[in-house]
Amino acid sequence: MKSLYTCRRRLRGFSLVELMVALTIGLIILAAVSTLFVNSKQTYTTQDSLARLQENARFAMHFLIKDLRLAGYYGCMSDITPDSVSSTLNGSDFVYNLQIPLEGVNNISGTVASPTGTWYPSANTTMPSNAIPGTDSVAIRLADAGSLISLDGNMNTKSDVLTVNVTTGLIVNDIIMIADCSSAEILQITQINTTVPHLVHNQGAGTPGNSKDDLSKTYSKSTGPAGTRIMKFMTHQYFIRTGASGNPALFRQANNAAAVELVDGIENLQILYGKDTDNDKVPNIYLKAGDAGLTSTADWGAVVSVRIGILARTLNDPVTGQPKETDRDTGIYDVDGDGTNELNNP
Repeated sequence: MKSLYTCRRRLRGFSLVELMVALTIGLIILAAVSTLFVNSKQTYTTQDSLARLQENARFAMHFLIKDLRLAGYYGCMSDITPDSVSSTLNGSDFVYNLQIPLEGVNNISGTVASPTGTWYPSANTTMPSNAIPGTDSVAIRLADAGSLISLDGNMNTKSDVLTVNVTTGLIVNDIIMIADCSSAEILQITQINTTVPHLVHNQGAGTPGNSKDDLSKTYSKSTGPAGTRIMKFMTHQYFIRTGASGNPALFRQANNAAAVELVDGIENLQILYGKDTDNDKVPNIYLKAGDAGLTSTADWGAVVSVRIGILARTLNDPVTGQPKETDRDTGIYDVDGDGTNELNNP
C-alpha cells in the first residue's frame, strides 16, 4: 500500500500589511531627512546673509573712519586759518573749500530725483545726485598722503614751476596741494615734464583751471618732516543712493568725479558730531549738522569726534537665498544712538 505525499512550498515575501508599514516608515524617515535638509539650508542661508551684512557694515565703517581720521590733513600744518590756506583755482567751488575740512547735511529731504538740503557750515545747497531722503551726507577734505612727493628745488618766483623728485601717479588736470608747516594751497597741474621732473601751473587751462600763475608765496626745498610736500587734494562726499543691484548702498564722490558705489545694502547713514566746548580736546556735546551750536565755521572748528550710525540690510532672502527685490524695511530705528528715532523709509 502506497501513501500519498504532497510537497508544499513555503510562501515567501511580504504581506500587504508589512509592505504598507515599511512604506510608511520609509516616508517618515524621508520626511525627517528632508526637513533636516531644508532647515539646515535655511540656517546656512540665514547665517551667510548675516555674515555678509556684518561684513558690509564693517566695510562701510572702514571707509568712513579712514577718511574722517584724515579730515583736515594738509601736510604738517597744525592749525587751519583763513590766512594759512588758499587756492589758485577759478571760482569758489564747494569741493575745494580748504577752510572747512569737514561738513555735513542732516537728513536730506526732497525726493530721490531732486534731493534738497543744506551743507553746514558752508550753507551750500547742492546735494549729491539721487541721494535717498532721510539720510545724512558728510564731506571730508584732505590731502592724499599716498600720493606724497617732495619739492626738489626752490621756487625763484611765485609763478615758477614746481621741481619735484618724481611725477609718478600725477596726470595733467590733477588738483594738487602744496604745503609746508606754515601754509597750504591748492592748484591745478597744466603740464608735466618727466625728463627733468617738474609741474607747471599756468593760468586758465583745464577745469576749473587756475585763476593766476602765481602761488601765494615761493616755496623752498627742505629736508626732514618740515619739508615742502605736494599731494593730491581730495574732497570725499559720502551718501546713500540706490545701487546697481536695486538695493540702497553707500556711495563716495571724489572731488567732482562720478560717484562710486562702495558697499551694497546700506540703508541709512546718520552722523553726530562731537563738539569740544571747553578746549580740552574732549567732546562735551554731540550735535547734528545744522543744530544750534553747529552752524558756523567756528562751531565746526571745535568738532573733535564723530559718531556714525549705519543701518545695513541683508541682500538675499534668508529663506530662499535669492536676491531680494527693492523692498525696504519701513520700521523706525534710532540709527545714531541719540535717543530719537530716524524713520528709515520716510
